Amino acid sequence: MSNLQETPVWVSGIYQLTEETPVLGKQDDVPGDGPANLQAQQLANRTQYLKAMMESIADWKEYTFYKTESDPDGTIAGVQGTESGKVFRVAQGIAEVISFKYYLNDSGTPRLIAWLIGQGSISNNIRIYSSDIKAKQDVDAGNILAGAYCWIVSSSDSILADEFINDAGALQPTGRKIPTHEAIEAIRELIKKLSTIALVDDNFFPFFVDGTGNVPVYWDNGFAVSRIATSLYQMIYADVHARLGDALNKQVTGVSPGFFPLFTDSAGNVPVYWDGGLCASAISTGLLEKIWAYINTIIADALNLKVTGISPGFVPGMTDGAGNVLFWFQNGELDAGGIGPNIGGSLARLYQRRMYTAAYSIPLHTDGRTLWRWKAKKAQLKAGLAVRPHFMLTGDSWTQNNELATAIAGILHADYGDAGLGWRTVNYGAARDGSNIFRSAGWDLYDSSPTSGAPLYGCGIDGQTINTTTNTAYFNVTNVRCTDCRIYYQDLNGKFQYGYDVGGVTQWTEVICGNSGTTKSVLLTGMPDEVRTIYVKTDGNAGRVAIHGFYLWRSGVAGCVMSKAGNAGILADQFLLFSDKIAEYLSTMQPDVICIVIGNNDYRISESTATFRTALQTYMASCRSVLPDVGFILMAPPRTNGTAVTPLVDFRDVMFDLSQTLNVEFFSIYDLFDTWTEMNSLGCFVDNLHPSATGSNLIASTLNTAQIKG
Repeated sequence: MSNLQETPVWVSGIYQLTEETPVLGKQDDVPGDGPANLQAQQLANRTQYLKAMMESIADWKEYTFYKTESDPDGTIAGVQGTESGKVFRVAQGIAEVISFKYYLNDSGTPRLIAWLIGQGSISNNIRIYSSDIKAKQDVDAGNILAGAYCWIVSSSDSILADEFINDAGALQPTGRKIPTHEAIEAIRELIKKLSTIALVDDNFFPFFVDGTGNVPVYWDNGFAVSRIATSLYQMIYADVHARLGDALNKQVTGVSPGFFPLFTDSAGNVPVYWDGGLCASAISTGLLEKIWAYINTIIADALNLKVTGISPGFVPGMTDGAGNVLFWFQNGELDAGGIGPNIGGSLARLYQRRMYTAAYSIPLHTDGRTLWRWKAKKAQLKAGLAVRPHFMLTGDSWTQNNELATAIAGILHADYGDAGLGWRTVNYGAARDGSNIFRSAGWDLYDSSPTSGAPLYGCGIDGQTINTTTNTAYFNVTNVRCTDCRIYYQDLNGKFQYGYDVGGVTQWTEVICGNSGTTKSVLLTGMPDEVRTIYVKTDGNAGRVAIHGFYLWRSGVAGCVMSKAGNAGILADQFLLFSDKIAEYLSTMQPDVICIVIGNNDYRISESTATFRTALQTYMASCRSVLPDVGFILMAPPRTNGTAVTPLVDFRDVMFDLSQTLNVEFFSIYDLFDTWTEMNSLGCFVDNLHPSATGSNLIASTLNTAQIKG
């Protein structure tokens, strides 16, 4: 009979026999001692463990060892100094997290079985106390070591806790504090306030705002203050003289808050002075360095450390203890670590993404309430009245190209019916309905989009026209469906004929111009509702003929007219070349809505937003002088893949501002679309600058829901 193999190990639980447990002992060639021996084995292991621990209690004095250079963990001496089955301990040191480690000498092998926490577990922790009395008690107890830090809860509403250091047994404040949630929220509200009231822009950054919203200290292309007391003037003046006295020609008297000369040259000039703010005729890089050094001496206590490396283009605002620059000014624009680049210039642009925060001050669109004429016409159409609501799209290439016009026309015609093509330009390019033109030799084209000056012989509502002095020129509008056609021309000193086919024979009517120099029109009416060609020719002409364009519709057909009257390449201010020549068009075409998409060219050249604003104001005023109740939609273009000279968002902001001051509608494709890269990847652009059918459908459906439907 053999004995159980006992091991000094603590067993956490004792196995319980049940009726199903087989009564089996140790079997040869079978691992384990058998179910019948399991409880005995577990209890024997526990007994051996307790025996070793009890025997070791009396021996801890003689069985305590320590670490040495030759015995770094103390177990070599421990094994040599104890018998097998005995427990010994090794001291770890007075500042360690563990004070003693306990080992079992297992036949010459040290096995770690327990440890006891040490002073380091207490003194190495970040300690927070509810009062300075309790913190001092721990200092006296040695739980806060000399040079160690602790935090004491503050009674202030804005400070959660203050940091202290054990300075030779006395707790001294370090000046570092943990702000409360209320303090952090107050900072967030201040930033929010500065953003929403537009106190931050490209060159302006307020340092402080008082309770009434005044900004006493700020950056405005340089450090500035709203007011400085006379006493401080005198202090600055005296200090400057003390530092730079050798460089001054003479003392200056007569100091006042309004004007304060710092010094003069030998000719009596004042190169540096105060005139409602610190001014200088010129400042060198060296002086900028000196100014910053001087500011450092004044506000050193507010900085973690002094800042070096100043240049006219880069001015650090503050650094932390590790030398990191927390915020700075680069080329006059604020930037900050973890946010940049150039917050001052980018805040407005970043706020205008699809992030619906309090700073989002410009809407995606207005609500369409000023389009009452358009909506009333559609209501009449729904009621069965013989009206043709007319939507006119004008602007740059976004409105001369087919994609956007086709998308808008598709929605209108699906809802209300197709009452005809509307405006047809004399310049080449397929129309949205598949019609086209053929222009013979002999015509000269005027286009107001290049730098061509004002039109000599008038022009169309899109700023384009053709003229000739020959008697062999002709012009055809092909494959167009209409019952009525109005041909616009300049009343010069020539003559021309217009006509259409009836039964395969062209019916001609001649126009002999009266040389009044005004824009006029003639009407072809009563034609069958079918696809046809409209002809113009100059047989027998001995003067000059100028043809400006065509307006085509289907009389008696219920539906809307959607005119495409754009001009690729045009700038807003080039509308002024013909804004005084549009009365004939508006009085006869009678648009109910004029939707203007402009800015895609303006932002890529040196076009100022002031010029842009004036041009749109003037053009809309000219339209309203003819049609006082016509509705307008100012449509801001999206970000395209062009190189900006003036940020596109600035033109969008002008259009929104005009919508508010002139009581017109606003629609921002700029905010409907993301960046060109993103939207191009989604198939919304056909090239770097223009929308695809997909992008146009997105715009048209949103525009319809927001403003033109109903």
